[in-house]
Amino acid sequence: MIIVLKLYALADFNTDIARFEQCSKEDLHEVITSILSDLQNNELAAEQMLSSGIEFKIAAYLKDIDYRSSHGQLAQLIAECCKHDEWRNRIAKVQVVPSLIGLVESDDEKNCYQSLRALGNLCYESPTGRQCIASNGATEKLISIVSSSTAKPNINMLQVSLGCLLNYINDCDENQTLVLSAGIISTLLDCIRSINDSKVISGALSLLTIIGIKGIKEMIAHNAGNLLLFLLCDCQYHAIQESVIETIMEFIEDDDFQRQISEDERINNMISKIEQIVNDDDTDEETIDNVVAIIVHLLGGNYSMKIMFNNGTGKIVPILLGWLRDKRVNLKAAACLGIGNIARSDSNCEKLADFEIIPNLLEAVKPIENTDRNSKLAIAALSAIKNLSICSSVRPKLINEGSINSISSLLSSLFSPTIYKSLSILRLLATGNDTVANQLGSSTEILTRIVELCNVLEHEGVSSEALRLLACIIKETQNKNIITNIAAIGGIDHIISMLHNQHTQLQNEGAVALLITSAVADECLHQSLHEAGIVKEVVKVVQDSNVIAEVRCNLLSLIEMLWKVEPHHSNLKLAGVEEAIHCLRENDSELVKAKAKDVVNNCSLGDA
Repeated sequence: MIIVLKLYALADFNTDIARFEQCSKEDLHEVITSILSDLQNNELAAEQMLSSGIEFKIAAYLKDIDYRSSHGQLAQLIAECCKHDEWRNRIAKVQVVPSLIGLVESDDEKNCYQSLRALGNLCYESPTGRQCIASNGATEKLISIVSSSTAKPNINMLQVSLGCLLNYINDCDENQTLVLSAGIISTLLDCIRSINDSKVISGALSLLTIIGIKGIKEMIAHNAGNLLLFLLCDCQYHAIQESVIETIMEFIEDDDFQRQISEDERINNMISKIEQIVNDDDTDEETIDNVVAIIVHLLGGNYSMKIMFNNGTGKIVPILLGWLRDKRVNLKAAACLGIGNIARSDSNCEKLADFEIIPNLLEAVKPIENTDRNSKLAIAALSAIKNLSICSSVRPKLINEGSINSISSLLSSLFSPTIYKSLSILRLLATGNDTVANQLGSSTEILTRIVELCNVLEHEGVSSEALRLLACIIKETQNKNIITNIAAIGGIDHIISMLHNQHTQLQNEGAVALLITSAVADECLHQSLHEAGIVKEVVKVVQDSNVIAEVRCNLLSLIEMLWKVEPHHSNLKLAGVEEAIHCLRENDSELVKAKAKDVVNNCSLGDA
């Protein structure tokens, strides 16, 4: 019945359209009023009007100064039509945009208002509409309306002009560049500082967020960080909180922005405000994730972290500890990331360890239900533990809390980032600690898994860390039985492969591990070295001019050891090692030159 009535009503609507086509200036107001009423009350009207070609007459009336008294109403008609996708391209094609832009500059506020509505609706999700408006030089005029409506506050004009600009630049890099060049950042910040209206402030913030990092220089120059902190901490409008948080998130990774925020006297107020938001039962998960991310990013900046941590006395410390012990996974993960960001110096690591966080971090890495949030928590906790492990004075605390068993159990994970970080932590804890190295090396299960991980091709970091851990175990234990076990499961081949690694550190760690292996080797272990082709690879690498002096010197020491044992002695002769060493006596490096001379003398190589 309702549809029938609407169809019946379209008969009068069609009459209005026909009258519009040939209308005197005296009657035009009445006809447009009737058409607008139909468009607003009957969703079929806009579709019906598509076949009328009315857009051409609208354009003609807008250009005719005799009809100027109805120009504002015509702009309103365009605004209503452009609420519908099919109408936007039609309106853009009939060249009404220059007339609408002219109305924007009108002294008649109603004309200007309706023209801004029309332009805003015309470019809503319409690349054609945006391009058409930009090509007619509207950018500066739109920003000028915001500026003038801020200087002489006009809330309605600000709301409609900001809405128009939002549609104009959304998903359009070209127009974002245009508004930036026209000085939109300072205009928007002035608007936010001057206007006490939540909708206006939210609109201006949304524009800043859309422009994003492209506008960071202007943001910093106009102290946007300080303004955003004020809005978050002190502004009376709760409705804009989400917009403020989103805007801060857009710029928070920038170092200068972080510095500007952290230098503000409200930084502790911000931390308290974020704690309040997190603890509010009405706060949704997305907002919680965003505000804790702000803290994590600020702790990621060198300068802002120092101010916030304040040698362990900062307001953020008890908050992080609270999040770490909270039941909510996202807060635990944020705390772990924050702790990891703080733990970038030995002093900070020592202070953090004094807060007895290690058991909580180890608890966070325990295998639990495999969900995205839990995986993120485990990785965040491992990152924090790894950073703490870099500090030699904290390692005993980690070891005493049972970290070796907790972390080594994660090597069976199928998640590469977990394995990668676990290998790194175990290597750090074993470095300089033969007890830990022996514990790892005495476990056939752990050794076998490490050797398996040396073969991982899809994640270079995993294979590299597995190689480094294997070399570390050899270096720190210097235990013939452990090294023999490593050889028995194919580990020596991997150690030799380190000599060809593109990273100098891995090359040297491999060379040291082979040097120790050779020093403790019995006949059986020497046979393993022989079968792995050690001589061929060592001679090849020691002659490589790209290899650094330290690695070459270690390899020369290795050659000196191998020279005394068969079948290496014969293999070295066949590989031409004597000539290679004689050449190295003339090397540019004094270290290599001296070491080569020692090897010649100690091995009685004679003259070349």
